[in-house]
Amino acid sequence: MTNTKCIFEKKRIDNVQWSGVSRISSLPSLPNDGKSPPLKIPLFYLTSVSINDYEDDIYFVNNTDQTLHFVAPFKLYQNLNEAGAKLGDVSVENLNKVTFYSNDMDRLYTDVLPNQGVRIDSTHIIYDSDYLIQHFIHVPFKGLDTHYGIWRFNVVEKGGIGQSYPLLWDDFSKPSHMVSCDCMSERGEIPIEPSVYEERCWVLDSLIQSLGVTNAIFILAINDVLYRYCVGWSAPYNESDIQAKDIARKLQELKPSDADAVEEIIQAVYDFWFNVGFAKNIPVEACAEILDLYKEWMANN
Repeated sequence: MTNTKCIFEKKRIDNVQWSGVSRISSLPSLPNDGKSPPLKIPLFYLTSVSINDYEDDIYFVNNTDQTLHFVAPFKLYQNLNEAGAKLGDVSVENLNKVTFYSNDMDRLYTDVLPNQGVRIDSTHIIYDSDYLIQHFIHVPFKGLDTHYGIWRFNVVEKGGIGQSYPLLWDDFSKPSHMVSCDCMSERGEIPIEPSVYEERCWVLDSLIQSLGVTNAIFILAINDVLYRYCVGWSAPYNESDIQAKDIARKLQELKPSDADAVEEIIQAVYDFWFNVGFAKNIPVEACAEILDLYKEWMANN
């Protein structure tokens, strides 16, 4: 498996064509002669490319006619809890978790073209043959009932993936061998995209310099919620931190006990900075998440 302590070597292969042979069946697809069931073609799949007699590179292949904004062969997170980060922990280890993707950005691919494969890992026929190997892969793409979402593929196989390994069929159905493939399309469930990684790190560094580590993490977590739910407007990540600061301050002053009180605080902050009623229909889920953050912050201070 890939050694994450080493520099990851990115590779791309152009004009990769689906062979019609799946590792699962080891049989070619049935002919499209009108008598057989309709052929299933994967929108995305994994394929292995031999390096030598013992090693294979594993590639993710974009088998669609659209360019993918990014391919992230690692976990994406919605919030600090998913990343294993904590409020009130000022350790270097925790700060590394707070930044989410600091150990993975060298494996991020952008603008992955149609029929292009990108290397996501490698396997060794001897060293990896007895181990379960897991891959998390995230790509932005439409869903069955939505024009945009983040697809999360969870692959678990022993020893490797073989020649070709479909991740999602062209009718958006899940291949039977997949652990899971889910399309996250609701604002609350979409993770923080790696495209805002640098902005988010800049915001965190700026907050630490002016307010200290503890308050910086708290405000950053609030800003994550505002960003994910598009509260107020679809501002760049590094422009809503002003409102996040004010929300954090008012939470500490007013000590809300429920999500309704949090909504009033958020509304008041946006009314102050913009026109009255600028932030309409603030999702109750966003208010509940911010309330939980406030409770955790209080427990650590």
